[in-house]
Amino acid sequence: MTTLIFLIAETKGGAIIEILLLLLVAAIIGYITSWLYFKSIYKKRKEILEFERHEFNNRIINLNAEISKLNNSISEKDMEIVHLKMGAKALNALQKEAVHETDDMKLKNKRTEQLLYNKDEALNQLLQRKHLLDYKSFGTATEAEKDDLKMISGISTLIEERLHALDIFTFRQISKFSPHDIETINDAIIYFSGRIEKDEWVAQARELLNSDEMQMELLKKIRERKARIHYNRIGIAKIEEAEDLTIISGVGGWIKKKLNALDIYTFKQISNFTEDDVQTITEAIEYFPGRIERDEWILQASELVLKEGKKSEVLKSIEGMKERIYFDRLGLAYLHQANNLTLINGIGIWSEERLNMLGIYTFEQISKLSPLDVETIAEILNISSDRIDKDNWINQASELVKN
Repeated sequence: MTTLIFLIAETKGGAIIEILLLLLVAAIIGYITSWLYFKSIYKKRKEILEFERHEFNNRIINLNAEISKLNNSISEKDMEIVHLKMGAKALNALQKEAVHETDDMKLKNKRTEQLLYNKDEALNQLLQRKHLLDYKSFGTATEAEKDDLKMISGISTLIEERLHALDIFTFRQISKFSPHDIETINDAIIYFSGRIEKDEWVAQARELLNSDEMQMELLKKIRERKARIHYNRIGIAKIEEAEDLTIISGVGGWIKKKLNALDIYTFKQISNFTEDDVQTITEAIEYFPGRIERDEWILQASELVLKEGKKSEVLKSIEGMKERIYFDRLGLAYLHQANNLTLINGIGIWSEERLNMLGIYTFEQISKLSPLDVETIAEILNISSDRIDKDNWINQASELVKN
């Protein structure tokens, strides 16, 4: 019995093991089958995904290329915008320049009309006064005999034209002017009283009457005085660099020749003059003492250096500051009312010219200057306000108004 049970149990256990082995084999076969099945499915899916990935990569590459093109296009458009802005800016600048030039032309035309009117009026008045001159005193001359009167310091192109209208053409005539002739001619040419004497026309004319040989001899003597000049201080210039020194008010053609004889050719050199240089050069060119200081050569030259020798630019810049002057306090005045402001000690020809550009023509206007006016005018004229007070412009002007 026991043996039978044992055999049954043993037979049962073997069957179980066989069953388990069969189940295991079936499971393995099922796993492998399913694995192969799913592998085949996922392989196709993978291939599809790989293909899709490849397609997406190509699309990305194409999109990147398009983005690059778009960026390049944007850059080009940005450059076009920059160029358009620059063009617009340039056009605006050209427009402003054109407007400015138009305004300048209008102003020039207006000034030209005024100058022509003033010239015609002056010539008419000259002709009416011509009979007052005593030609027996200083002699007559014809246009064919005329000298270059602008060689005399103080005679501008305008004054030369007025003298010609009075049949005064030569140095010989001017050299013979008597005090009475000077007074009559002053009135006739509407020139500032005292200016002919102050500029010493007669003495200059007499010097210019010397023969060419004498003039050459004088210039030779002046050249021999070069050793006295401190060129290390004023600077060295060559004749090729020569500027028109007659642009400086108070420097005539003859004085220019004398300065050139000392190798003084430029505004820069004159702007570097010291007090010692002024004295040395005055003596070297045999000029009238105090004239260089009175006519403010150094100040004029300094301003001409800044404006590259363009005096019109200097005067124009000053005229542009006219609006800073309080004419409701000083009163308005015009060219035909002008006084000889150089009669005020401390006001030279150059200061007078610039004051005129500011619309200040009379002693009365200067007599009304307030401390604020003094400060403003000193700044515009590039001088010290202390100088105006020190030279006592206001009190001098007040006295001249009374007289």
